[in-house]
Amino acid sequence: MSAKRCPGWLSRIRNRWAAAYPPCAQRDCTPMRRMWRRLGWWNGRIRLRDSSYCAPRCFEKAAREYFAAACIPPVASSFEHRIPLGLLMLSRGQLTRQQLQTALQAQQGSRHQKIGMWLEQLGYASEQQVTTALGLQWACPVLAWKNPPDSGHSRLLPFRLLERFRMLPVQFVSSTRIFYVAFSDGIDYTALYAIEQMLDCRTEACLISRSSMDRELERIGHEPRAGDLLFESWHDPAAMAHITCNYALKLGAEQVRIVGCGDYIWVRLETRRELATLLFRHPPPMPSQIEPATGEHFCPPGHPLKSRPA
Repeated sequence: MSAKRCPGWLSRIRNRWAAAYPPCAQRDCTPMRRMWRRLGWWNGRIRLRDSSYCAPRCFEKAAREYFAAACIPPVASSFEHRIPLGLLMLSRGQLTRQQLQTALQAQQGSRHQKIGMWLEQLGYASEQQVTTALGLQWACPVLAWKNPPDSGHSRLLPFRLLERFRMLPVQFVSSTRIFYVAFSDGIDYTALYAIEQMLDCRTEACLISRSSMDRELERIGHEPRAGDLLFESWHDPAAMAHITCNYALKLGAEQVRIVGCGDYIWVRLETRRELATLLFRHPPPMPSQIEPATGEHFCPPGHPLKSRPA
């Protein structure tokens, strides 16, 4: 009888042990280390993406690997797939060849301005015409911006990223986990991919006018946004992992996500009661790393949305 009860007894012991000291995703962490850590000052766990770590040292080591991968600069492709905005408006009869040539000559002295802005400044096209043409160029709908978005939606994304990519959260549908995001200067698929990775959702893009974007960014910029921390000075992966670990311990974070997003590395720390965001800025690229400008945005391999150059 005792021999028959032994397997069940051992199974219960194993289950209790696993519940008290669940496995750590760090490869070099052992059950004995987890036990001593639970008996010491640390009595919690931190999740990084889909992996769980039993101690700050294990979490920080894994975070260092995530930051090292996020620091690798994306390689932009040189393929172009979209019709230039000026030619598109010319084909629709909204511009003459002389007007387009004048706008292109004016743009040569100021590369930071889009051709649509010069068409508006020269009086050759209205803002609505440029926005509509952008919608055709990017094959996405144009949103008539009347009511500002819910402030709760705007807090899902750091304001610095909204400002950097000139994008606005329109609506987040929790039942389908679809996040509608508006742009004004063209769709940035790098930002959309980062949002999908960070929020476990699917994004849908649309376009709004530049004036609507400027107005809403100014409004959101004046809203109090506690919990957003920006680190402008560059830190190496080890330093970023250490800073993130310290904030995770201070806030009691249960879930941490790390995603590269353009010039920034976006860190999201989730607790039961609050949400904190850390943004680390990339260092400027070395001259040898700068590729010829193609106007195209990088889209990681396997992503359903393909990049379309300007």
